[in-house]
Amino acid sequence: MVIFVRITLVILLKQERETFIKDAANSTPAGPGVICMGEALVDIQPAERRQTLQAANLLRRVAGGAPANVTVALARLGVPAAFLGKVGADPFGYFLRDTLAGAGVDISRMRFGTEAATGVAFAWVKDVQTGEVGYFSLRYLSADRTLAPEELDLNWLRRATAFQFGSLLLSAEPSATATWQALETVRAAGVPCLYDLNLRLPAWKSPEQARKGMLAPLECSDIVKLNRHELAFLTGETDLERGVAKIWRPDCWLLVVTLDREGCYYRTRTGSGRLDGFPVAVADTIACGDAFVAGLLAQLLRLSYTGINKTAGIRDFDYANPEQVRRACYYANAAGALTATRPGAIPALPTRRQLDRFLKSATANLES
Repeated sequence: MVIFVRITLVILLKQERETFIKDAANSTPAGPGVICMGEALVDIQPAERRQTLQAANLLRRVAGGAPANVTVALARLGVPAAFLGKVGADPFGYFLRDTLAGAGVDISRMRFGTEAATGVAFAWVKDVQTGEVGYFSLRYLSADRTLAPEELDLNWLRRATAFQFGSLLLSAEPSATATWQALETVRAAGVPCLYDLNLRLPAWKSPEQARKGMLAPLECSDIVKLNRHELAFLTGETDLERGVAKIWRPDCWLLVVTLDREGCYYRTRTGSGRLDGFPVAVADTIACGDAFVAGLLAQLLRLSYTGINKTAGIRDFDYANPEQVRRACYYANAAGALTATRPGAIPALPTRRQLDRFLKSATANLES
């Protein structure tokens, strides 16, 4: 069994190497690319990784926020991406604008407001062995939650390659209504939707409200990604298969549960499976899930492109093909693992070339 798994991993890694050699530039969309809707915020972290917030005398400012992280990760992986969200008309908001623009993200629909300040979150490494991160936040009355429906460009949304959104804006108004309007617009236009759940209980009035609010978009999401802790919160189950069965919807194409360093579990309409993670030295786990989402989307797009249909998108991916699904999840695992080797949110996200080298190194290690 060990030899079989080893050979399988070598085959997967060789396939990833071959995929990178092929240039899919002809599949670049004319529209905004993948639109990611949600929060952009500033992380404040100890400058020294091993220090706690209590002990740190020197702090550093890092750009972050799950959907913002995904846009940058996509751009670095060669996928056109756009950010849809709101920040404060303040120095932190302009810092985020410049960071995303500098990474090649379309920020043309990034909104700036004076109703509230840009969100700020404090993050530190709680366990230096595992990279587990602690958070507390000043962002629950922040600008991202003031995004209003009238600030959306619906025609622009309809032209997206895919629409990725999170659960945090659903915790308050007017951002919840804006999220639902965007979701209804892209669904009506046939744009595939990826829902990345992000559990932050302090943002909600109660755990019950959080559970109800986070479950609702599952009904209209084509692809769903969450982690094992979010699955347990939503379903009360610690068993992966029983938990996934409770939230699975017949119209879903792919549901993935990330398992930290243990890799991921996936389910499609035709089957399910599990892929091991990559053994790496962990700096911290900030933005690993966001890198996973970007890696998954990037690989779904690349594996959908055949060279014949130049408008192919993730709707055209063969979700009934277990080998293709495993290739997409394997690449996503690699993106998350490489991100874990460096501290920070956006600064840790890898480029396509860096991920290519990581995969080649993993292939060589398995073959040796």
